Amino acid sequence: MDDRNLVAVAEQAAATSRVIRGPIAGCTVKADDGRVFLGCRLEYGDPALDQDPIDNGLANGRVNGMRRAARIGYYSPTGGRLPVLPAATLRRLAELAAPGLVVIFSPGSGDQVEKELGELMAEAGIG
Repeated sequence: MDDRNLVAVAEQAAATSRVIRGPIAGCTVKADDGRVFLGCRLEYGDPALDQDPIDNGLANGRVNGMRRAARIGYYSPTGGRLPVLPAATLRRLAELAAPGLVVIFSPGSGDQVEKELGELMAEAGIG
């Protein structure tokens, strides 16, 4: 699956989001063996229970035997601003990332922005 399709499928996954406070969000996690797993944002009355779409996609992949995440498509219509990934999500992702993992963001403006995991971690102040 190419990058354009990764984001298009992430947009479809976002449609299954359950949101109370924020925009819908979905992701497509491409495993190092080529399989693809979906995740969506789930929000609850207690924000401490909220689930990030990447966490959901990683869990979906692990349950189905994924060893490493190779590439991620992330869609959330945020008006052109890139979503901020929670530090806990970035740490989990680092544990399961194949070398050179890239997240391809689509903020709903038609543009796509690629960021390497190391860059995202540095922006979040994670060393």
